Amino acid sequence: MAFALRRDVRYRLVLDEAVVIQQDAAEVLGLNFVGARVLELIAGGSAKNEILERLVEEFDVAPEELQSDVEAFIAELIELGVVESSV
Repeated sequence: MAFALRRDVRYRLVLDEAVVIQQDAAEVLGLNFVGARVLELIAGGSAKNEILERLVEEFDVAPEELQSDVEAFIAELIELGVVESSV
C-alpha cells in the first residue's frame, strides 16, 4: 500500500525533527526524528513495505514491533489529514 502527502501539506526538516504545515487547516504539527523519517519516506513515494524495510535497516528495532508502530503512525497521519492513500 502506498501513501502520499495531501496537496495542502508542506514540511521541513529542522535538525532531527519535522515541522508539518497543513495549509488548508492552518495547523502546524511537530514530528520527532522517527516520525520525520517516515514522513520523508512517504513524500519520496515509498510504499509501506519499503518504509518498513528502510527503518529496519536504519534503527535497531524488531520488525514486528516496527510494523505495528508504523501502521499506527500512518493511520494517525491519515486521521490528522497529513497523508492519504495513493494508487
